[in-house]
Amino acid sequence: MTVRRVATSGVVERFTRRSGVSIRYLDNAREESAGLPLLFSPGLTDFADEYVEMLQSLSPRRTIVVEVRGRGGSEAPSTGYTAADHARDLQAVLDEEGIDRFHLMTFSRGTTWALDLFLADPSRVATLSVGDYWAAEKGLDDSIAQWMLASRFRGRPVADRVQPHVITELYRASVERDLFDDIAATGTPMLVVGGTEEGRLLDEAQLELWRTRVPGSEVAILDGSAHDLFRGDRLAYPRLVADFIARRTPGL
Repeated sequence: MTVRRVATSGVVERFTRRSGVSIRYLDNAREESAGLPLLFSPGLTDFADEYVEMLQSLSPRRTIVVEVRGRGGSEAPSTGYTAADHARDLQAVLDEEGIDRFHLMTFSRGTTWALDLFLADPSRVATLSVGDYWAAEKGLDDSIAQWMLASRFRGRPVADRVQPHVITELYRASVERDLFDDIAATGTPMLVVGGTEEGRLLDEAQLELWRTRVPGSEVAILDGSAHDLFRGDRLAYPRLVADFIARRTPGL
């Protein structure tokens, strides 16, 4: 495992090859974490470095942000982009760090592989927080992969964020799966966060599905947010997660 400190942020860069490819992740490196660690699975084209401020803000809870295969400084193999492949990357980081039980936080498409990780052994996950995404894997039409590559996210062309084959292979490997029943059966404390503006994925009807199909789940709304819950006040979503963990699992 390679370790490098990121600038003067107090955040450490690490790598693992336990899933068969080199996976980069950032860790706020708390030797004495306040409670269980928090694992964050970010969005489709996100870099871990976009979350350094979040890592700092969540201290003293140990928090790790993973760049799954094909993202940021992680290796981008020519194939191997199923949800299960991505979930193995998350598991590889947990194994590398010797983490058995943890809180799980997601954003956007990163929810898909995080849910697969969660459902493989729900007893390991103390709480689950989902950022503007469905309880599902969405089947993606690979005919619009080029449209995706021509789009922008956070002011940067997607084609500059990921290599074209990563998007193409991910779209091709995606399948449509509804995971509501599987999630509800776990009984895990769950927070779902959505926005209010055009471009959000979870409208009121979708949020109501979470409420009704996963009894006991909490729904929170970030006023003024569209899909990117980190735009504007980039710590608003992490604050909701920290508060949720404190309320639902005191001491953990």
